[in-house]
Amino acid sequence: MVKILQFLQMGRCAWATLATGVVVLFAGCAQPLLPPARIPRMERTKLPDEQLLTLLQQDWELLKNRKLMDEERAKVVARYNQNAYLMMRRYRHDLQKAMDENNRSYMPEGVVFRQDGIDPGVPLRDIYEDIVPAVDVKIDSLQEHYTEPGLGVPMVGVIPADNVGKTDNRFSIASRGTIQALTVLMEFPENGKHRVIVHLIPRNRVEAYKVGSINYPLAADISAPIEVYWNLTRVKEDRMLGLLRPQELRNTQGLSCIEAYNPKKIPVILTHGLMSSAGTFDNLVNRLICDPLIRKHYQFWYYNYPTGVAWTVTARHYRESLQKVRAQVDPHRTNKNWEKMIVVGHSMGGLITHYSQCTEPWKMLRDRKIGKLNMNDYMNARYINERLPFAKRHTNLQKDYYFRPVEAARVIYLATPHRGAPMAQYSITGWLMGLIELPQNVVQEVFNIATLQQDMLIMKPSRLTDWFTSGDQLSPEGYSIKGLKGLTVRNVPTHSIIGDRGKNNTPKSSDGVVPYWSSHIPWGTEKIVPADHSVQDAPETAEEIKRILKEHLKSAKR
Repeated sequence: MVKILQFLQMGRCAWATLATGVVVLFAGCAQPLLPPARIPRMERTKLPDEQLLTLLQQDWELLKNRKLMDEERAKVVARYNQNAYLMMRRYRHDLQKAMDENNRSYMPEGVVFRQDGIDPGVPLRDIYEDIVPAVDVKIDSLQEHYTEPGLGVPMVGVIPADNVGKTDNRFSIASRGTIQALTVLMEFPENGKHRVIVHLIPRNRVEAYKVGSINYPLAADISAPIEVYWNLTRVKEDRMLGLLRPQELRNTQGLSCIEAYNPKKIPVILTHGLMSSAGTFDNLVNRLICDPLIRKHYQFWYYNYPTGVAWTVTARHYRESLQKVRAQVDPHRTNKNWEKMIVVGHSMGGLITHYSQCTEPWKMLRDRKIGKLNMNDYMNARYINERLPFAKRHTNLQKDYYFRPVEAARVIYLATPHRGAPMAQYSITGWLMGLIELPQNVVQEVFNIATLQQDMLIMKPSRLTDWFTSGDQLSPEGYSIKGLKGLTVRNVPTHSIIGDRGKNNTPKSSDGVVPYWSSHIPWGTEKIVPADHSVQDAPETAEEIKRILKEHLKSAKR
């Protein structure tokens, strides 16, 4: 028996060492995973920069010609795009070399770089760490690669964390940086002090560009910026660490958005599940924003969090993050698009979403006791603003159970265990949950709860910590799942998307983790898709959410 206990203890150490080693390994990678800037020496020997610019200038003039036939115009656009790509690849190499040599005065002669929304007095190299041609980005994690034809060179601007504040209103994953989807045009002014103006056009804000009097749709690469973003932020690599060592990922917690905040778009908030990260939505968002209508009207936000902490606690941070962002971008609460907000939750993220929609969340504590105090005596909305009378100090426990719901206009659940996941009761799951080391602030909260009433613990200390780890709160017999039953939620359009592993035997089906009887709710619409628990990766899920988003647009106009 002693040897078995020693072996299990060694297992705990092994997991801890592995998790710590992985994070140290990846933390040592100073640069995102980007294609290298190619050395264009041979190309420049065959075709010098000046000759290439002359070819580009000739095609720029042809693009203004209204008399060109469609077939000839298409040839000019293709030729211009190819030569502009070659030129931008050269500039990228030169600018990278200049930065490596700390030659901040470098700028190609007669060339000026401009981007709307950025002070022209701020050099773009002080914002972008790199600007990568999208065609050079290898698509590894995405299942499809979406592009749109048009004029210009799609590129991805890489913005390091230190420079995020120098751009427009952005919300990046803390300490990880972000990206800007760009389409580059090289303009040749007829009369001006510059030979070439290189326009870096934010593609998620501008769809077309006038050359002369002709309006050209801009070329776009939808998928390359998403691929680069998740390489840059590396949150996918943090999934296991977020479960076992949540304290180490507290600086990645919160809301982020790939593009700059756009008040003209409706926010869609995506929340991931256990042992996962915001990167789990990469294929889903890639499939959604390839639709021009959705790209025009919606902005996708990611709520990222370490998953080792109980979802009732994480739900508090989720609500606080939404309140903080809304206060920052819409301090007077006049933007009607926030009233049209859609929230989406996958797996445990669905529980966070569900709980945050409850109108009387304090009833989660019904029929429970704190010490000798019966919580049924405190089932009152007044404690949203008024301190519970028996609390010696203000604690986050009160914020966890006494709050106003998130005012979403529509809710989408993906493979959500509303009644728990039986897998959470398996012995191996319990062992894994035992490896979790709670963050220091959560440990302090455990202490605060234990001392709400002087000289009295509300329960056994070992049981107390279970309140704050995610595993126990996913069990069908756990206090949170049981407490969630019967809570009233806001009356808004609700949709459930459920996987059944292709067996089509609902209601006896399961996605492999969550059975149908747990993911089914008796209100709203329901869609069964042939998928496992990673239902967000199924093409059928993207199609259903497209349908929902377009339906939402119609209802929002009424």
